Amino acid sequence: MKYKVVKGCVIKGSIHQPGEVVELDKDLAKQLMGIGRVMPHDEVEAENRSVGLDCSSEEPAKRRGRPKKVEEPAEEAPEE
Repeated sequence: MKYKVVKGCVIKGSIHQPGEVVELDKDLAKQLMGIGRVMPHDEVEAENRSVGLDCSSEEPAKRRGRPKKVEEPAEEAPEE
């Protein structure tokens, strides 16, 4: 069965980074899941769940930037 590495660890002499998917036997997987190093991996493909939109484009939504700060001129102290 396939498992996803949650924390970096060494499995059977090879280093695995978080996010990698590895094939493990039941006994080793049970031990590694017990100490929180791996979790079962489901290969589910993401789908477009938008409802009620006219266009069904696959392009990502445009991100809006933060508005620029407007600097106000500093007031000068009155002379005596």
